[in-house]
Amino acid sequence: MKKFLIFLLFVFSIFSQEYRKPTYSGSFYPSKREELKIQLDNFFKNVNYTEKIDNEKILGIIVPHAGYIYSGQVAAYSFKLLENLNVKTVILIGRSHKAYFKGAIIDDRNGWETPLGKVEIEKDIFEYLYKKKNFIVNKTILDYEHSIEVEIPFLQYILKNFKIFPILLGDSSKENIMSIANDLYEVLKNRKSWVIVVSTDLSHYNPYEIAKQKDGLLLETLKSKNINLIYSYLSKRKIEMCGDAGVFTLLKIAEKFSDYEVKVLNYANSGDTGGDRNSVVGYASIVILKKDKKGGDMLTEQQKKLLLKIARETLEFYLSGKKLPELKIEDPVLMEKRGVFVTLRKKGNLRGCIGYIEPVESLYLAVRTMAINSATKDPRFEPVKYEELKDIEIEISVLTVPKKVKSADEIVLGRDGVIVKRGFNQGVFLPQVAEETGWTKEEFLSYLCSHKAGLPPDSWKDPKTELYIFQAEVFSEEEFRNF
Repeated sequence: MKKFLIFLLFVFSIFSQEYRKPTYSGSFYPSKREELKIQLDNFFKNVNYTEKIDNEKILGIIVPHAGYIYSGQVAAYSFKLLENLNVKTVILIGRSHKAYFKGAIIDDRNGWETPLGKVEIEKDIFEYLYKKKNFIVNKTILDYEHSIEVEIPFLQYILKNFKIFPILLGDSSKENIMSIANDLYEVLKNRKSWVIVVSTDLSHYNPYEIAKQKDGLLLETLKSKNINLIYSYLSKRKIEMCGDAGVFTLLKIAEKFSDYEVKVLNYANSGDTGGDRNSVVGYASIVILKKDKKGGDMLTEQQKKLLLKIARETLEFYLSGKKLPELKIEDPVLMEKRGVFVTLRKKGNLRGCIGYIEPVESLYLAVRTMAINSATKDPRFEPVKYEELKDIEIEISVLTVPKKVKSADEIVLGRDGVIVKRGFNQGVFLPQVAEETGWTKEEFLSYLCSHKAGLPPDSWKDPKTELYIFQAEVFSEEEFRNF
């Protein structure tokens, strides 16, 4: 009899672990089914979009994970977009608040349970990822983390007949993110009807106005899709994001599928939703949308490599005193007249940068001309010597035609290069300057005026000063080796 009871207890223990029980119902969100449904119903009824969003192009959403009374209304803006979509698989990505670890934690149970019922885990994804070195099972860390659990009731309310796949990250290093993103891309590239849900709050425990400034900078930088600039701002504490690893993973996956755009649907902080304004937490609802590529505006990897090869060979021949080789280019994209800058860096330090803002000559010829000029005619530096070439990294920026803007509000830091003009004074910064310096928009524009255009630092605020923006396809020899 005793052995039989032990057997029953063993079987019950195994059975009870088939579904993860909710850990945070009753604290972060209501534990009673009807109370939870009423709260979610109110959140979704109060969603009011300011622009039309094509939800058929959704790759992923970014949502907060605080207690529902603080962040639930903000979260509803992203989840509402999933309504009426045929979503069969939801990849849920959070970052652990309690543990640091490499790789990712996944779950081998049948599913997760909330007051709204049970939702199953996509077993075929588990079987694939568990064989990879980056993925492990650790229920202790997973079950005591709230950032994934609190998103599931929203999904249960808005979707039907779907499965989940929860992923918990504990390291936001570029190496770790790239490994996880590569594996997830392999899972998703041939799968249909999926969406990625990333869980993060923004700034933590700042006074109300400082939180708005920090979060505004983060949201602006996300729109630029400049991941390195986001890393830079995070390291300098100019922005905060507790779920950074999930956000980076989503952006890297989005890069692999398509050109994409980032849209901010809603923002608030706990000071707006009833909390103490002396110490607030920021929340945002964000969607990542596929964006159709525009033919000649985007260079292929092969075109980038060819332009870098032209620049490298040009410098090798020119600086060694040899006659430049004849170029036979038939690619119509490379034959278009385009603005272009060539930047040289020696062991990470700037060694020369000159370019055409306007489209003056064919792209491949402009690269050749600007490679020589950057090496020999940048007045800030002595001419580059042939012996230095082995230590020099070449970067090329292919520009769009500059467009005049009415004010600095239209400038997206990290996406836009900026030209400032007033009378005979003019200065230009490429988009990547923001990434390299970690400046805010005000710092970026002030330095542009004072150091490049010879104008007072706050001239960009004067209506008499003209501002132009352009975008750049930026690539370097290092690009094909690094993140």
